[in-house]
Amino acid sequence: MITSIGATLLLFATINAGAQPGRGMQHRHGQIEAQKIAFITKELDLSPQEAQVFWPVYNEFDAKRKALRESFRTNTELSNKKIDDVTDKEAADLADNQLIQSQKLLDLRKEYHLKFKSTLPIKKVLKLYEAERRFQEELLGQIRGNRKNGPPPHPGDE
Repeated sequence: MITSIGATLLLFATINAGAQPGRGMQHRHGQIEAQKIAFITKELDLSPQEAQVFWPVYNEFDAKRKALRESFRTNTELSNKKIDDVTDKEAADLADNQLIQSQKLLDLRKEYHLKFKSTLPIKKVLKLYEAERRFQEELLGQIRGNRKNGPPPHPGDE
């Protein structure tokens, strides 16, 4: 079990390691995942018993959420075009698909909300949602900060 101090140290270590040049995208994703786990663990202050029950459920949820988002990316090839360059039919399909995608994500969140409530006290469920939001804000802040300090890494750099 990661302590609060350990989680904080892991967070700073992974931020610094992720800032090193020459790292591959796969490694960066692993670093972000490690940051996220440390951040959520610290914010929820999970007991060892809670962590043992919570993390398998959360990892299942996160994997399904990622799979949904990835399927959305592969099913919306037209979204890479400029809106003015698509036909009205393509635009209608894209708009409809955005709503369908949002509903699928909401359905997944509702399903796992019930599972989270059965594994954690309700206040920790609320802390989870807040921790996910705050982590995303901090990650975006890091990305924006890196862009100010130089050009972003090219997607093909590994």
